[in-house]
Amino acid sequence: MEPRNTLPEQAETPDSPPGYPVRHCFWKYPLIAGGLAALLILLGFVVGSPNTPRDTIAGVSRGDPGGAILAFTQELSGTSTSWADADSRGMGEPSQVFVLNPVSDFAALLGKAVTQAVNTYDQASPTQRQAWAGAYEQALGTITPKTTGEAASLGITPSPDYTQVGSLSGDFGPVPTLVQADLTLARAGHLEQNLVGQDPGHSLQLGTIWLYDHPAMLNYAMTGGFTDDQWGMVKERGFSVGPWYLIIPAIFHVKLPLGATGTGFVLWNLLAASIFLLVVPLLPGLRNLPRRLGLYRFVYRYPTRDTPAAAGRGRQSQATAKTNAP
Repeated sequence: MEPRNTLPEQAETPDSPPGYPVRHCFWKYPLIAGGLAALLILLGFVVGSPNTPRDTIAGVSRGDPGGAILAFTQELSGTSTSWADADSRGMGEPSQVFVLNPVSDFAALLGKAVTQAVNTYDQASPTQRQAWAGAYEQALGTITPKTTGEAASLGITPSPDYTQVGSLSGDFGPVPTLVQADLTLARAGHLEQNLVGQDPGHSLQLGTIWLYDHPAMLNYAMTGGFTDDQWGMVKERGFSVGPWYLIIPAIFHVKLPLGATGTGFVLWNLLAASIFLLVVPLLPGLRNLPRRLGLYRFVYRYPTRDTPAAAGRGRQSQATAKTNAP
């Protein structure tokens, strides 16, 4: 029986681009870009964050001076949010960064009372400083509205009533003078300028950290789901869509056991990376899915039988078969 000298007219389509010219679908690229843009706009409306202007220390301090007074006091007493991870941020003590250093730099312009308050605070012992700041923070609590219901369950802290700050009395030492001087700097925009000068390589870092010390800003973050233990990784205030490409790491961080810890977060991400890089290419049904769905058609198309490239390939295949025939 003579061997067959011809090959089937159409071989099985391989899973890789052919070794001959193909038709590239460049005209589809604008359509794909338009589709992705429409998807991002849809995400912005459905799951996005409020697209609001960036807050500044000056604006927040003018709008809610009572909250700024509380933030400065807690930075002196060591109970502010910025104290929780001051070492990891490499910023130093918040009491020095946000209150004492700026007030000391501008003391000569703020008056003799401020200069004397800075000297008194510097000469006091750490225990005395803590006692003064703690007493003032406790006094501010007496002029702070109480929270109930859902606000209380979320841990929301209202701002003290600034109109009653002057009526507080107690052994506060120089703390009231220091925080009022810092408020003056904050409202005029000088505090933010001072922080930028302290850390010019990260011009927004210290200002952003202070904004989360302000109770109104922290409350906004908690109710909007922007905090670290919520969805702050994918809900970024000021951007309607947010970095949704981080949704998988965000799920690890928020929902999975030990995901909020550094070690757990890294291990979960390594596991996901191993699945995508090692397991997926080895699963026969899954690895063939892009070809079966025809995703390659977004980039190129195989020539039809009538095109010169396909005809040439057929003649070359027949010639090769004849040559190899016994």
